[in-house]
Amino acid sequence: MDHDTSIKTTGEQGSPVVTSYRLLDALSHPACVIGLSGEIIYTNKSFSDLFEKTGQTITLDYTHPFSAEYRKRLAMAYMRALKGVERQVFAIMKASDGTKIPIEIYLFPMFENGRVSSILVFIKPLVDDRLQSFDHNTAMFLEHEDAATGMHFFEYSPFPIIRFDRQGSIINVSVSLEGLFGYSLAEMQDNRNVLFRTVSLYDFERVRKAVADIFNGIIPFKRLGEIKVIPHDHSPRWVNAVIFPVVLNKEIQVVDMILEDITRQRELEEKVSALSRIQIVGDLTKGLLHSFNNMINVVLSKTQMLLQITEKDTVLGGLRLIEKTSMESVKQIRRVQDFIGGETLEELQTEDIIDVIEDALEFAKLHFKVEDKEKRRRIKIERRYFCLYNVKTDTRLLKEILISMIFRVSAFIRNQGTINIVLKDNGSPSITVLVEKEERETDQAPDRTSIAPFADVDIRRIAEKLNIKIIEEESVKSYSVRAALPPSLLVSKGPREPEEPAVRLRDLDILIVEDEKALKDILHELFDSMGNRVQLCETGEEALEVFKKGRYHIVVTDYGMRGISGIELAARVKEIDDKVVTVLLSGWMLTDLKAYKNVVDLYLAKPFKLDDLIREISRVLKTRRQPL
Repeated sequence: MDHDTSIKTTGEQGSPVVTSYRLLDALSHPACVIGLSGEIIYTNKSFSDLFEKTGQTITLDYTHPFSAEYRKRLAMAYMRALKGVERQVFAIMKASDGTKIPIEIYLFPMFENGRVSSILVFIKPLVDDRLQSFDHNTAMFLEHEDAATGMHFFEYSPFPIIRFDRQGSIINVSVSLEGLFGYSLAEMQDNRNVLFRTVSLYDFERVRKAVADIFNGIIPFKRLGEIKVIPHDHSPRWVNAVIFPVVLNKEIQVVDMILEDITRQRELEEKVSALSRIQIVGDLTKGLLHSFNNMINVVLSKTQMLLQITEKDTVLGGLRLIEKTSMESVKQIRRVQDFIGGETLEELQTEDIIDVIEDALEFAKLHFKVEDKEKRRRIKIERRYFCLYNVKTDTRLLKEILISMIFRVSAFIRNQGTINIVLKDNGSPSITVLVEKEERETDQAPDRTSIAPFADVDIRRIAEKLNIKIIEEESVKSYSVRAALPPSLLVSKGPREPEEPAVRLRDLDILIVEDEKALKDILHELFDSMGNRVQLCETGEEALEVFKKGRYHIVVTDYGMRGISGIELAARVKEIDDKVVTVLLSGWMLTDLKAYKNVVDLYLAKPFKLDDLIREISRVLKTRRQPL
């Protein structure tokens, strides 16, 4: 190329644009101009002297273990320059004779009519007195580096690095390694067992063999994944390792091992795996609860029916004991269902705040019983209530917040301790969960492994949905989490008064659809004894045909039946008579009920009390004020 002439490039409309670059020849630094399509359209003399020597070709070093990374950086720098942004990037060039040249590349966009027309590139070869400007991720591979110490990059490397000699001794470590392992270079050199104690025997042998194979020329480099590290503070960490040679004068002088801390990724993977297992267990639990719900419902309902007709004291005592035990079983089932995520037709439920707290505590106790049996981790719970409130909110979500608070606090109990629950009213009610810390080493973190994934639930994010403020406080001796309830959740002070039946269920036509024979007979006996006309069916199809032939005030249907479901049946009878009251019963956990508010008037999860069934149907009838 004749450097005394101007260079012609093409402008926006295809017209030639004459631009002179002869000034670049006066520079001592290599420089060139790159067109928009990536071709070099001009080079100065220094550039030609460096890259166009006779018999030499100079390209990017594609054998570099990190070549993909800096090629990516080059591409990104070029793309940003095309958008008008000045960039600087590091790279290593390799000549055909094997010589490697570290360089820094500066890209400056050149504009024509307000748009980038080309890119001016300055290249600065790096020499020993400019090593501080290197990209430290790749500097360790440069041939002119001091292979024995590597102090230029060991001091600043963001990656933990260990350097081995042929005998397998550690001759240097980066400062960042001390942050990972907790041991200094002096400690690791004075005591060769430090590294051995930090990793398992299996991983130690993997590293030792990889280093030996590289020195012996068997392999060019080695990547080892998921090495477990036990640092000085005894908190397990996980790393990936890349082991490679440092070559000087075509001979392997030392071997470096760069470590990538993947502890966070590993923890996230374990959480995802745990959540997957929970999902599987949850699915199995739903099936078991369905069967258990039906069995308890039969026992409870039959017991309540017998209590109404039995007068003998010994029989009454036995029946009341069965009823009490059944109701306790019902409460436990409800707690599990609420936590797994069942639904009601009403988005907001009114409930005594103490009942909400007690439900959360009972669920936590189920877990702590397992902890006590399997890990000898004994946790007691004490509660103090200084006020009474009813709340109207998504009580299932409120219980989830309280359960998360309890588990978060319990992480500070390793062997045994007491969790204190306090409900106070200081202008507005707040629930505090507090624990006194056990004595432990100052650098010992709380034990979150035994209660994962609950301990790491983001309580604040959940609480924001209900406008609840979460305050965490920690001192040397205690740790607490407080939930401040907003006024919008509060309905009234004091316990809720039970609702009396508003409408007596008598002289009504009632269609009952239930495939569980025992429960079907109990429901028939219940409504028939109250003076109603009752029709029984086993399937949705049969019930639909019966409904078409007569007039019914109430349809009580099970959800899961052969053929059409209870929801489908409710929808079809509503099409025929929109005044009919539809009652859905189910032992399954349903999650789509809110979509059927206009189809299902009342939903009761099995098992249920017969009194609750009668009272809720009466409430629906009163709300409707329909003539019967």
